[in-house]
Amino acid sequence: MVKSGKYSLKERLNVEELYNTLLGLAPREQALAIAGIAVVLILLIVIPFACAGSRLSKLEKQIESHEKNVSKVSSKILEYQQAQAKFKAVEAKIRPKSQVQLTTKLETLATGSGIGQNIDSLKEMPGTPGEDFEELVVAVRLSRLSLNQVLEFLVNVESQSDVSLKVKRLQLKPRYDNRQQFDANFEVSTFVSSAAAEAKPDEGG
Repeated sequence: MVKSGKYSLKERLNVEELYNTLLGLAPREQALAIAGIAVVLILLIVIPFACAGSRLSKLEKQIESHEKNVSKVSSKILEYQQAQAKFKAVEAKIRPKSQVQLTTKLETLATGSGIGQNIDSLKEMPGTPGEDFEELVVAVRLSRLSLNQVLEFLVNVESQSDVSLKVKRLQLKPRYDNRQQFDANFEVSTFVSSAAAEAKPDEGG
């Protein structure tokens, strides 16, 4: 009867026979054989760990790269949310054009700051038209103000809670007759709902 070709590792590797063979070798050959066996055992132990370490290193790099990508996406989402919040805050201050008198607003602010008499001129300038929003611009000329008065007024202009005002094109010149006083030229702008945007609900009806 033919014996099965499937043998256990113990049956295929007769340790006792190998041991007897090793004892039958000369001392030099025994040393070489033992060294060879030691090398094989070391390789059998080290190679799997080395492979596992390599895979682990690759996995760590992949995880690190994934975390960086997630961080970038999260950062972009946060930037978008912040931009949306700023836009909504500005949009909440946008009034219909018929409700905004920019020149009158600036006169009131200057009077409230105690510099109404220092206004040389307030001149409406052409702004940037748009489909939904329109820019209103007023050129402002003030004279004989201290630096603190100028700065306080500019901060007051841009700190209004009911309407969003922006100061631009600021020019300060010290006066020749009093170097502690300044003449200031600048523009103040705001955005309002355009006439077309105000008419849209009526058109829909």
